[in-house]
Formats: sequence, C-alpha cells, structure tokens
Amino acid sequence: MVVSIVGAILLAAGAWQLLRPVFDPVDVAASRSTENAGSAGAAGDTVRLAAPSGYEGAAGYPVGFPRTELGAASAAAAALEAAWTLDAEQAEQAAVLYAPPDQHDAARAGAREAAAGWREILGLPKEGALPDGAAMRTRTIGVQWRARARDQIHVSVLVQVTATKGVGDTDPTYSSPYAMSLLMAWHPGLRGTNRGDWVNVPDPLSASVPPVALPGTPEFTAAGWKPVSGPEPTP
Repeated sequence: MVVSIVGAILLAAGAWQLLRPVFDPVDVAASRSTENAGSAGAAGDTVRLAAPSGYEGAAGYPVGFPRTELGAASAAAAALEAAWTLDAEQAEQAAVLYAPPDQHDAARAGAREAAAGWREILGLPKEGALPDGAAMRTRTIGVQWRARARDQIHVSVLVQVTATKGVGDTDPTYSSPYAMSLLMAWHPGLRGTNRGDWVNVPDPLSASVPPVALPGTPEFTAAGWKPVSGPEPTP
C-alpha cells in the first residue's frame, strides 16, 4: 500500500473517535533528560531533534535539515506538526513544502481533504472561518527510525494531538496520542542551488507503526520510542 503523509492524515482523520477516552496532555518536559543524543541510540534515550538551516513561508515552517538519519527524523516531525491542522491553507502549504515536486498537486488535494475531515470529526464547519478559539495542535513526543536504503529513512513519529472547538465549547479539550510512519527521502535539488532537504514520499511497502504509548511509561520504552527535545537554540 502506498502511503504518504497526506494519505496517513486522511487515514487518521477517518479513525478519529471523539468518544475515545480523553488523555491528559502529556508533560513531555517531565520525561526528557538533559542528554544531547545525536543518533537513534537505545530505546528510551532522549533525542535532540536537528535544527533546520532556515524557515519558509509566513508561518515559518522549518526547512533545510541535515543529510543524516537524525535530520530525516527531524524533518518528518516538522512535516507532521505543520500538516495536521484545522486550517486548510496552512495544511496545503505544509503538505507541498514537505513533498517532492512531482507530488505537489496530490499533496494540495489531500491536505484540503484532511483539514475538512478533521473539522467534520470535531463538529466544525468543513470550510470557511473557524469559531473563535477553535484550533488543533500537533506536538511530537516520541520518534524512532531506521535506514531503508541510501538516502531513504523510515521514520515513525509519535505525536500528541490536542483540539478544541472554540471558546464557547463546554466539552473538555480533546487530547490524545497518535503514531504514524513516514518514508523520508533526500532531495538534492530542494531549497536552492547546491542545497537539499528531506521530503516525504509514498512508501511502496506496508510499513508497520509502533504501538502508541505515553512518555515515561514502560510501554513507551518497550515500543522503541525515544522522547524528544527541540534543537539547540541558535546564538
């Protein structure tokens, strides 16, 4: 089955159930260590995501990750955090930014459908303006990866998805973890002359997704997840 980030978004939206038990937002900081991990390391070791070389667009999407396995994992986390949103325009921009040029049209279409799907699941208008305060945030709380081939890295990302229908909503804020796997490929011609970056490409294999678990639990470590921290601040 060929699955890219756009297809995975649609699958996730279809599986979203508001009647699922509500998880308290994860305090990732409590589970982070102060180690600066530069590689996958052993399960449970904290991974410091790689810093991008720049930012693109009005929303400041991070781009230009290093040509390393950690760079691929960091790009996958950035792509997922940017693309999972209730804002169709933001979703479309992000999907295109982290897709290879020959898949831009499919990325735009899938992103629009995904944003509409998340809205519908939450009981919000599928198009147009959102109610005041309505928002969805996707935050990476775990990651793991393995090399698939030269300049191809299979990355699994664990995120905490938090959503609210707006300031007038009396229901508790919905928060739940979700895991997915992405195939990241190095694209040497991206981001300008003599530069490159990681993009999400369709995966020809039916890759498995590690079990969802919360940081700080034995299940999190047993599933192979590593808690994450952001890149070092730039001087």
